[in-house]
Amino acid sequence: MKISIFIKTFLILLFSFTLVFLLSMYLSYKRFSPMYIEENILNVKSSIISSAPEIRNGTNLEDTSLEDLSSETSFVLFQNDAIIEEIGPHFLDDADVLDFVIAIYDSQSSIKDGNLTYFVLLEEDIYKINYIYEFDYGDYLIVSTRIQSLQNVDRVLNQLNITQSIFMVIAITILSILISINISSPIKKINAYAKDISNLKFSSKLTLKRRDEFRDLVSSLNEMTFNLKKSYADLNDANSKLNQDIDLEKQQEEKKKHLIMTINHEVKTPLAVMKGMIEGMIDGVGRYKDKDKYLGELLHQIESIENITQDLTYSLKLEDKVKQGDFCNLAAIDEKLDALEELAKLHKKKIEKHIIYEDVMISEELLFIMISNLVKNALLYTTDQMVYVNSEIVSHHLILTIKNRGEIPNEALDKIFDSFYRFDTSNSNSGSGLGLFIVKQICELYKFPYKIFNDNGYVVAKVQLKIKK
Repeated sequence: MKISIFIKTFLILLFSFTLVFLLSMYLSYKRFSPMYIEENILNVKSSIISSAPEIRNGTNLEDTSLEDLSSETSFVLFQNDAIIEEIGPHFLDDADVLDFVIAIYDSQSSIKDGNLTYFVLLEEDIYKINYIYEFDYGDYLIVSTRIQSLQNVDRVLNQLNITQSIFMVIAITILSILISINISSPIKKINAYAKDISNLKFSSKLTLKRRDEFRDLVSSLNEMTFNLKKSYADLNDANSKLNQDIDLEKQQEEKKKHLIMTINHEVKTPLAVMKGMIEGMIDGVGRYKDKDKYLGELLHQIESIENITQDLTYSLKLEDKVKQGDFCNLAAIDEKLDALEELAKLHKKKIEKHIIYEDVMISEELLFIMISNLVKNALLYTTDQMVYVNSEIVSHHLILTIKNRGEIPNEALDKIFDSFYRFDTSNSNSGSGLGLFIVKQICELYKFPYKIFNDNGYVVAKVQLKIKK
């Protein structure tokens, strides 16, 4: 059975205080009366011994300190077989002195202290104490004193002790409760605090208004909690990073599986076409007899596979090209886009550029790949001869916009950034299907918002780049 520390402390203190009090009461009760008698005896003995030399030298009894003793004390000076001086109540005659002396000397209860012998007798609540001081043989100072016993006083004391005991027990109980609370209260707080720590609750702080060892304990516990909280936070961060790395690894594995399956599908088709064309030309069957004509088509299929392989290589190596702190200026990208204008001329189209030269947080190589893929896509699918490349600064970000005439079906907008997806398969100039997928990968690596949408007869692609501070 569990017993709280408050109950244990209270019971121990109550028992200890009560035991000490009762023992002190018992000892004082047992020693009060004997000490009273002993003190009286000692007082009379001291007076007799101190006055003996004066009496021997002939000083009268009434001129000594014996006169200061109780009026119930009798003094008899016996010399030469006769009482020569007597003070106090009469209790001996000349003829009775020797018998009185012999009776005391012969009693086994008599106590001898040098020349002084005394005998204590209790009769009917009265202590009779007789002293004999022997100067010489037959020369005595006899002192007899009477002391009232303390039975009545003891009864009064007992009544007082009972009353005092009740108050003392109450006081001891209250004192035990206060001390128990003083000891158990901080322990309970520390215990509750320790339970919170064991449950990984580090929000609370232990405070105790103490100036004893508990203050040092609280300080040590708070320091330990701070260290545990920091270690736990570091461990959580490490676990979170590890989970992110694991999730990223899983995502990469899924991407690779998806790419491999898609590549298998995308490459298998042109390879099958090439194989059929080559076999037809070898055998001279049907339309493939005209080898010169169909060798051009075969070259086109080979170029298609080459484009897929090149874009796929970029897609798989993008993460290796990202480094912390990458940045570049759009002026360098503007110069590189001049090469795309030659491509536009081949398709009898034109690129109109309005680019703000700012430092943005992305590597120059990946920014060029992203913009060139968006521009190439716009050149391939625009329904007129213009592609627009614009930029603007909004809230410390550079918004890059590529716009062309045309419209993407709504059902295709959600899939436009998927790998190998082409919404217009009838376009003979359609690319590998990885261009926008690569744009998506680059934006996600740098956490840049991106989107493609239809806007009043235009297809608009937007990317929000972070400006270097």
